[in-house]
Amino acid sequence: MNLSNMHRLTPLDTDQTLSLVSQSGQLKNIAIKLSELLEGALVYSQIVSVFTHYDLGTVTDVYQMLGGYVNKSYGVCTEKNGTKHWYFVRMYKSGITESEIQLEHSLIDFCIANGLDIAAGLIRTHNQKTYVKISEDNNGKAVDRFFAVYDFLPGEDKYTWDNPTLNDEEYVSMAEALATFHNAARNFDPQGRERVEPRIMELLPMLPVLFKEFAERKNESKFHLYYVKSLPEILETINRTRIPEEDLDKMPLNPIHSDFHPGNLKFKDNRVVGIFDFDWCKIDLRIFDVALAMVYACCSWLDESDGVLLLDKCRIFLESYQRTLSALNGLAPLNETEIHYLPTMIAAANMYLINWTVTAFYTGSDLNVYEYLAYLQHNVRVMKWIENHGDEILQVGKSLEY
Repeated sequence: MNLSNMHRLTPLDTDQTLSLVSQSGQLKNIAIKLSELLEGALVYSQIVSVFTHYDLGTVTDVYQMLGGYVNKSYGVCTEKNGTKHWYFVRMYKSGITESEIQLEHSLIDFCIANGLDIAAGLIRTHNQKTYVKISEDNNGKAVDRFFAVYDFLPGEDKYTWDNPTLNDEEYVSMAEALATFHNAARNFDPQGRERVEPRIMELLPMLPVLFKEFAERKNESKFHLYYVKSLPEILETINRTRIPEEDLDKMPLNPIHSDFHPGNLKFKDNRVVGIFDFDWCKIDLRIFDVALAMVYACCSWLDESDGVLLLDKCRIFLESYQRTLSALNGLAPLNETEIHYLPTMIAAANMYLINWTVTAFYTGSDLNVYEYLAYLQHNVRVMKWIENHGDEILQVGKSLEY
């Protein structure tokens, strides 16, 4: 056989194989680092471009704020006339509609004008718009990316959305902030704008089809195995989380924050001094926003009590919410029907977070399996606790004055 035009393939010995495995790992790390550097450089240039639409000076520093899962946030320092200024910049998620951003921004403006003095105000561009739209490439296709610039709020970023450990004064202040927001927003006219996401009691019946589709995917991760095991109970809970239409009609609709957790608040001296991240806002049941805030802030994350709803903290929160609205004398405090369905709405709010976790896991990429498994396990434990302690939750609600 003539071998002159052929290349001989040879096996590698153990030392050669180990060397190449080591080198491939180094190349992977280099690629990851290069990707991070390029992404950071791109965002920096985009933010510099965005600031050309404002009269805010020259960008000197950009810092990404850690902890966001959907939209990305940055602290941006500029210099104008020899003075440094700081601004909060939001880079919105890909796929958000312009109408959703307009809904959020018009609500923020309305609330600030009607008494919500702790919200981050929007900075206007040269042509008086509250956001900037730029085009970026996505696999050869031009897509819109939206940015908004806000006043930089004072106070401390003391907590994240998971495992917050507020003291009692902070629970009181957090509820006051939510009540003040709801009151300021009560007469807001969305002018036909809506979030793409349905209202909570419309969303829940849609989830079983989606959840079953996720369960059928081929996935051997620990997250998937736990999810499939938990799915029957999740579906049973969704089926039980119902409210008759005649009772829904007695529960006020109001602009809601829909992501009101301690990580979206600034604190100083045990007081909430800032509120931000309105990008999930929509018109929905007011009690849903209250329930969601309590699922975020009043559930234990400690190993021995993970998933327990801390009813003493719920009582502090609800009493403060009711007291604040009574004093403001605008939007009415929670009514008898809302109180009656408090356990149901807390279950709905917790299911909303389960939906966020599983949807993020199955539609995302490069996610930490164990991080999302911890989130899912926590909310499944919350789900089971609520199911077994509904009467106790209801008693907390019935003890309130309204």
